[in-house]
Amino acid sequence: MEKPSQWDGTSKGSPLGNRIFMWLIGHGGLFPAYCLLVPVSLFYALFDSKSKRALRFYWAHMGKRAGTIRLWRHFFSFGMGLIDRTASLLKENNFFSIKTINEEAIAEALSKNKGVLILGAHLGNWEFAGNLLFDRMETPINFTMVDAEKNSIKEVFESAYAKRRVAIIPINQDPLAFVLDVRNALSRGEIVCMHGDRMFGQKGTAMRFLKGTVTFPLGPFAIAALTGAPIVPIFVRKKGFSTYEMKACRPIFVSSGPRSEGSATAFEALETYVKLLEQAAIENPYEWNNF
Repeated sequence: MEKPSQWDGTSKGSPLGNRIFMWLIGHGGLFPAYCLLVPVSLFYALFDSKSKRALRFYWAHMGKRAGTIRLWRHFFSFGMGLIDRTASLLKENNFFSIKTINEEAIAEALSKNKGVLILGAHLGNWEFAGNLLFDRMETPINFTMVDAEKNSIKEVFESAYAKRRVAIIPINQDPLAFVLDVRNALSRGEIVCMHGDRMFGQKGTAMRFLKGTVTFPLGPFAIAALTGAPIVPIFVRKKGFSTYEMKACRPIFVSSGPRSEGSATAFEALETYVKLLEQAAIENPYEWNNF
């Protein structure tokens, strides 16, 4: 099966369509937005060839065939995540209840006074984690993100994005500037949230993942080795109509030289993360959002 192409950092959908969803969320809440999502997600399941190819590639790795029904369910799940992300910003999480598992792992990692790398994935609703942690911890939080969105789409979500309580470190800037921004945030003892499952102009390492071989970026683990910041993998998953679960995994300490007791090499840390991600994907296959 042909491997899907590299993502360019922009969203699908028209400004008008996104404005309609924004209006429904702001005036009616989740239910009417989900209702409109039913035909919209069906449209993508039938006609979005590029995304369908990516999802079929993913489901083939899961050992399953992605027919129209499975594709529609996957697009619908993805759309709910987008709606929930916007609703959580507009309504400051008043729509949602969130259960946390092993949240103390983040406090443990922060106690090392080296900052913390929160390593997420395009699985579930990662933006919940940032806003939730901001509410619970007296520590500045930074998101590393691709800043390549079309201005017409940015304008639609301007009111929601203005309520983000995190700082943004653009990934698609000069590589040296990006590393310096991340290192400076960590040196101040801050939290930096990044993804560990998508290549974006980085060198990668081939790993066994979901019955196949997939290239993962080694960058987050190299940064951890350089700065001494612990890595805490986190997965935020939808568990009900308005319920989410945030699970933090045990901190991973990456050694910059000869491995010390309790630490791992960058490759071993990546291997640990990939195993955690694989298990999360198997448990929640429709929440895989890396198209």
